[in-house]
Amino acid sequence: MSEQAAGWLNDPYGRYQQRYWDGDNWTEHVATNGVQVVDPLGVSPAIPIATPATAFGAPMSAAPNTQGFAAAADLSDPNALAPEPLPAKEGNAITRFLDGMGTDARLRPHPGFRSAVAGIGGLMVAVGVMVAIAGDDPRRGKLIGVSLVVLLAALALRWFVKVTEVQAASVGMAVIAIPVFSGAVAVSEGTSGALTYLLAAVLYLAAWALQGFRGRTILLGLGLLAMVGVFSTVASDVGKDKCETYLENDFDRFLEECQDYTGDGNSNNVLPVEFTDNVGSQGVVFLLSAALLLGATWWLDRRGYHGAGTGAVVAGLLSALAGTATLLEDFGDTGGPVMVVVVGVLVCIVGSHGARRATTWLGAALASVGAVALVAVQWKPDSVGSVGGVAILTGVLLIAAGFIASPIQRAIAQQRDSTPQPPLPFGPPEG
Repeated sequence: MSEQAAGWLNDPYGRYQQRYWDGDNWTEHVATNGVQVVDPLGVSPAIPIATPATAFGAPMSAAPNTQGFAAAADLSDPNALAPEPLPAKEGNAITRFLDGMGTDARLRPHPGFRSAVAGIGGLMVAVGVMVAIAGDDPRRGKLIGVSLVVLLAALALRWFVKVTEVQAASVGMAVIAIPVFSGAVAVSEGTSGALTYLLAAVLYLAAWALQGFRGRTILLGLGLLAMVGVFSTVASDVGKDKCETYLENDFDRFLEECQDYTGDGNSNNVLPVEFTDNVGSQGVVFLLSAALLLGATWWLDRRGYHGAGTGAVVAGLLSALAGTATLLEDFGDTGGPVMVVVVGVLVCIVGSHGARRATTWLGAALASVGAVALVAVQWKPDSVGSVGGVAILTGVLLIAAGFIASPIQRAIAQQRDSTPQPPLPFGPPEG
């Protein structure tokens, strides 16, 4: 039995669904329905005379039981659950909420071809309906009405038509109906401001958390991205007010801090008619939001909530790219590439930690672009040969970086593996 690799296996004592085998001995770390606890009885001194063959088998694939019962001795029977309550202290409010979301919070989405094309199709149908009804006169009331009808129709399809393609199409319909409804409700005198993003964020997150669209990762990602929009718009408004005040009272500070604003040639209107952003403020907001979202992804992946982590990492990646692009010029010829390298490395680390291939490769690609730019700025190539030299030197540096990062990765892996993690629930997500 000692040849069995460490991992979560079926509990040979039958008190829980699974127990952690450290490679040599059974431990007190146990789990039921994807929730890890410590067995209050510890490891029974009465070792089974013969460890059941199921102990080293594949983890059970029964659907999670949300009532918190421990498993009975016969782990091959998903209905054999003894009504023994789990210990009271199980995680925190966030993990308890995510556990209530079912398998969708833990499992990454696995869309098939039919679901993918149906989802895009539903989005296009929603756009077509709204354009056809609004026509050349997209009045506020009309947009509110048609977007609300589309959203309610999508919800009805989700509830009552249990066909994969139809349910995927309903998600696509909601994806486009929510921002149109939010913009139409919040719009005022040609501008909507942070209220549009806030309303969209509330609706996206509510749709993700409540029955109907519950657990759809794309809705979580869009909701988090809309929250970033709230913060960046607030920063924009603050920057606009600051620049207007400087223009009236301190023109020197206006020239120093508001260089991103330009006039339109009208002496009576030095600032543009439409203020849309304050570049510096928004760039910082994007990067700070990216740091928070990528940190949340790390935390969620660490605890096995890979489905929820997918929504956070998508919003984090988009925020990181937006912030990097926005602040690139402000950092200068050397600082800009260095910033790109740092952001790319952080994205790559988060992706590697959560075994996220796309995120890891995107981070590596971003870091590589920054490295090429940094070497090019220092080298200043003026011939085809020197351009090739930049590529060669950058490649060597990236390869060397891999060797430098290797001991760091091993240390992180050892730290991660030192604490037993709860098993993932099994089975594909709904719809």
